[in-house]
Amino acid sequence: MLKQQALEVIYQSISEQGILASSEKRDNYARVWSRDSMMTGITGILIQNQTIIDGLEKSILTLAQYQAENGQIPSNVYGEKASYGTLVGRTDATIWWIIAACEYIEHCKNNLLKDKIQHNIYNALSCLKTWEFNQRGLLYSPLGGNWADEYVTSGYVLYDNVLRYWALKNAAKVYDDSDLAMQAAATKKLIENNFRKNSSLETKYHETAYQKASEKPYLWASLNANGYDERFDLAGNALAVLLGFDFNMEAFTHFLEQLNSEFKHWMLPVFYPIIFPQDPDWKLLENNYSYQFKNKPYHFHNGGSWPIYLGWLCLGLKKRGFDEIPLKILNQYENLLKEKGASFKEYYSTDQLQPLGTDKLCFSASGYLLMTI
Repeated sequence: MLKQQALEVIYQSISEQGILASSEKRDNYARVWSRDSMMTGITGILIQNQTIIDGLEKSILTLAQYQAENGQIPSNVYGEKASYGTLVGRTDATIWWIIAACEYIEHCKNNLLKDKIQHNIYNALSCLKTWEFNQRGLLYSPLGGNWADEYVTSGYVLYDNVLRYWALKNAAKVYDDSDLAMQAAATKKLIENNFRKNSSLETKYHETAYQKASEKPYLWASLNANGYDERFDLAGNALAVLLGFDFNMEAFTHFLEQLNSEFKHWMLPVFYPIIFPQDPDWKLLENNYSYQFKNKPYHFHNGGSWPIYLGWLCLGLKKRGFDEIPLKILNQYENLLKEKGASFKEYYSTDQLQPLGTDKLCFSASGYLLMTI
């Protein structure tokens, strides 16, 4: 029943241009958003749902049509208008497009599309290369430069760089490109060498900051010129687990259990610890929004729980042989959908477990479907 409801949310969001973030006409959600449509489309591939897969193809072509001269893929497209970000550009929009386009080509064996968008994919990869800024291998994102566009992470962000690895790996496979395969391997090594304490003797991106950073059971959220943000980024870590990064999985799953004990539920926060008004980082939060301030403690990016990233976490954990926590997360989410409405809201507050944000979000419907795989 819930699975069918999740599929209906996605079906209602498929337009002639592609998969909309939501069928709800609220703010700017009824648009073909790169990250939303691509994640939904990949979910469609994983569950082998042809209707969603067809919607993904439309999304890929729509976004490619509005690719900027520098190779940047739009954050979203609405009618004949494309947005590349308002206050700042969105680095992850371009990366998710590459990932999903390659996943679609590989799944459908669509050589026609493979040839048609080859230039677009390589142009997008070239754009990502320029965003290193220092030619040292890691992508640099501005404040507000990815899905967590009203949050505080910036610089060499774990999430964006893990995604870039996935994009390079996928493109290398689709186009049988050994240079891209080497770049992918180098990117993975850079992340493993710089986002956790390790025994590697290789030079660190920021030796001084690395020496001062504390050991965590997860990969740190970001690195900037002024040091590390050691927060837990659930999305970045979930994708790193999924993609086979070197982890101490026992320590990582123990940390997830600790979060469950602290919050007393399995709708884990997307960033942790929570930022409160008395904290220094609050100043980075309070003015960073477009429509209204959403990042109160335990809300939105500031410790809210996002089913889409819990879905990727469940998928990654199961791929690594850890089935217990994914089942607990799925049961928690199903209970909330039954008790508080199965409209697949954007996120849940982690203090009161209130469903909040936009209704009928493909992100959340996809997150549920990923949990069930």
